[in-house]
Amino acid sequence: MKPSIKLISTLLTLGMPITAQAACDSYMNSEHGLTLPATITVPDSLPVGGEIIRRPFSGVVPGRFMNCPTATLISIYGRYSGLTHPATQSHRTEVPGVGIRIRITDARQLTHYYGLQSGDAVQPPGMHPIFTNAEAVFIKTGPVTDGVVPAATLFSWSIRVGASTPGRFLLRLNNPVRFVSPAATCDLAAGDVNRTISLGPVQVSAFQNVTTAGARDFELTANCSDASNVTFSFSGPPAPGNDQLFANTGTAGGVALWLYSRIGGGIQNIPANGTENARTLVVSGNRAVLPLGAAYHKNGTVSQGTLVSTATVNITYN
Repeated sequence: MKPSIKLISTLLTLGMPITAQAACDSYMNSEHGLTLPATITVPDSLPVGGEIIRRPFSGVVPGRFMNCPTATLISIYGRYSGLTHPATQSHRTEVPGVGIRIRITDARQLTHYYGLQSGDAVQPPGMHPIFTNAEAVFIKTGPVTDGVVPAATLFSWSIRVGASTPGRFLLRLNNPVRFVSPAATCDLAAGDVNRTISLGPVQVSAFQNVTTAGARDFELTANCSDASNVTFSFSGPPAPGNDQLFANTGTAGGVALWLYSRIGGGIQNIPANGTENARTLVVSGNRAVLPLGAAYHKNGTVSQGTLVSTATVNITYN
């Protein structure tokens, strides 16, 4: 069972008037900065609710308590007040698909997530632990598009006594941070970049009653990162009189190359004329494997010699 995380608000309004305010015997008064990489890539494979990055704010204040003999007015600022993403219990940021949580530790060594809510609150009289340090957690809330979280104050908790503000706890993002989705990449496997497919020898007489002979199956593999689909497109010089076949530049007469795909076990011709020459596959396990086949194909009066044919493959992906 997935545990739930309670967002604790520091709004402690009690509905009691503040008729007089006496000074507390001490105050929290510290500022803490968060410095992150200028660009953070969010993997497509990271699920919604997954943690993008977790970093502490700078500095840790020694734990102590402040004694306030009367109720004290507190002013709270939260940069993303009201902009919540309930499914991940985080606050939406300026970047679509990126949320933020703030964890604050106090003098009791208790740590809680705090809601980034702005407003005024009344702190009752008594002994109160000060905040000592904090941590920011950025969460994936959906598909991430290129965007920037600007440098600015994220959260502040300020004590007000009359017109003065004798103490506060402030959390600030020191630098703008760009969140991006990863760029997709795909490359043909090293052994497929410049590959020779050898067809076995066949007799000229093999073509007396058939048009094809000497078929051989093989595969081309694309290795990918963050891509969902790969398209293999084939081109090459067509055979004279039959642009469905690839030309033979060897010494045999009346024969050309037949190239075909075997996706799902079905044979589909890959013509040399630039039509129906593309095959699109879904990437699985960062790979896309295209099953193919090649064979001698009769293209006139067959005579003894060699078959040499060239087909070029290009891949595109997204």
